[in-house]
Order: sequence, then structure tokens, then C-alpha cells
Amino acid sequence: MKIKLFTVLIICFAFLNTYAGGFSDLGNSARVSSMGGASLTLTDAPYLIFYNPANLYKLNKPVISTTYSNLYPNVEGDNLNFISLSGIVPLDFIGVLGLGGNFLNTDLWKEYTLAGAYSRELIENLSVGGTFKVIGWSAAAAPGESALSYTGFAVDAGVYYALKNLLPSNSINFGLSVQNINQPSIASSGSDGKLPMRVGLGVGIESSKFNYLIALDVIKESDIIFIKGGAEFLGIRDQILGYETQFLLRMGYNNILQSDFAREGGINGGFGLVVDKVKIDYGYIFPLVISNTGGINRISLTYNF
Repeated sequence: MKIKLFTVLIICFAFLNTYAGGFSDLGNSARVSSMGGASLTLTDAPYLIFYNPANLYKLNKPVISTTYSNLYPNVEGDNLNFISLSGIVPLDFIGVLGLGGNFLNTDLWKEYTLAGAYSRELIENLSVGGTFKVIGWSAAAAPGESALSYTGFAVDAGVYYALKNLLPSNSINFGLSVQNINQPSIASSGSDGKLPMRVGLGVGIESSKFNYLIALDVIKESDIIFIKGGAEFLGIRDQILGYETQFLLRMGYNNILQSDFAREGGINGGFGLVVDKVKIDYGYIFPLVISNTGGINRISLTYNF
């Protein structure tokens, strides 16, 4: 069933920006999406600058990644899409530098974030990181009125710690992320519309013996508490046409644990295909609340130099 663009804009932008503060994760990674949004303890991708910059420290070679999301396919009269780009460069003992940007595009509303990140290991298995973001949006002019726009900045910080071999062949990882520390106003007037601080705590279990990863994040934003959980399993690893090839399966779930008015929930799933230095990830999000807008498809492409 198709629904009108105006309706979904009211639901997904006005409502979502009211309780999530705008500039939420609309598709920075198909892998993260397929794992229910759990991201704070992942350590092997450049798009982590948008989640927990401390986790970049494990990347020891340049990596680039891009993601495309087709949002709300049952909407009539517009192609709502979200594009994310990211890349990192390790600088030996100095640390890891990352750059990224994401762009929400509709006929009536556009939103962007440009990010620069830095990560460094302080002591073995303990790292810190930070991200500086330039954020902005623009809205089409209403009849008889001028177009609106906004440009500002926000700051994120994160910590990551790994407990190696606490269990046989297993690592227990912890991530802490604080986003929008300066809480900028994203209103065009600059007088209200404060972007709320987002504090997240994540824990993950990674098995090198059985090749699985389980992650759980709890995130607090204003008076709302989110839970995001997921798992990743290695299905196949083999040499195909001379290239090392892996196939991974993923599943996840996200919901709001506490809120006075907001409702959100989704069942997620997807897969990853790694062929030599190239990785393709696909994620599908089935919304449990605003279900008549259609499921969301995301695809990511990552290249390791």
C-alpha cells in the first residue's frame, strides 16, 4: 500500500526529529543495521566514526566504505534515500584518522553531516577517540515564504576496552560513546531545537574459535532509552577462484525500552560477502511501528587497501 509523501514526512521527519533530535542513524552501515543497530563494540570498519570513534584504532591499513539506503519505499511522489561515505588512514604510532559524510535526500528536505575523527590506543586494548562534525539541513520554501537552512557543529567522544581471553578463545569488549556533547541548536532561528546528547554503552562477545560476534548496546537520549542487539556468524570461509571468500549471516532487533511518547521497533537481518579486499554488506529493516511505509533496504561496499 502506497502512502502520500506529506504523511511520511510528518511521521518520519517532524516526529522523528522531535524525539530523536534529528541527525539520527539513517543508514551509515548495512552491517550495523542488520545487527539491530548494535555498533559500539565493533572495531573493523571506517563507518565507526559515526558510532564510536575509539574503535578505529584496530584498523592498520587504509579502508574506504560507502552505504546506500532506500528509505520508506511505499512513499509516493519522492525517492527518499540516504548515502554515507567514510574512510580511514592509520598514521603509525600517531593514531588513526578518519573522514566521513552522510547525506539525506528528499525533494523537500536535505540533511548532511561531515565528520573528522581521531583514535589512539592509550595502553594495550584500551583506546579513546573523538569526532568533530559539521551538520546542516535545508528545507524547501513554503508558498510565500523563504527557504530555511541551518549549519552548525557537534562533538562526539568514545572509549573502547577489550578483555582478551577472559573465556577460552573469547574476547569480551566494551564501548562507551557520547555524541553531541555540545548539544547544538539545529533550529534555523538558533533559539531552540537543541540536539540532545546521546550516551551509549555497549558490550560484545567475540569468539575466534567459533567465528561469531554478539553485541548489545543501550543508548540514552533525553528521557528515551533504546536497546539495540544483534549477532554475526561466519557461514562459509573458502578459497574460490584463488580468492579467500567469506559469507556471513546477521540478525538483530531494536526497540525503545523507556519513553513517555516515542515508539520504535524493528526486526533486522542481512548478510556479508567478503572476496579478497572487497566486502559487500546487505541489511533489511522491517519496522514494527510505522509498518505501512515499507521495509528499508541498505547495501554497503567496503574496500581494504
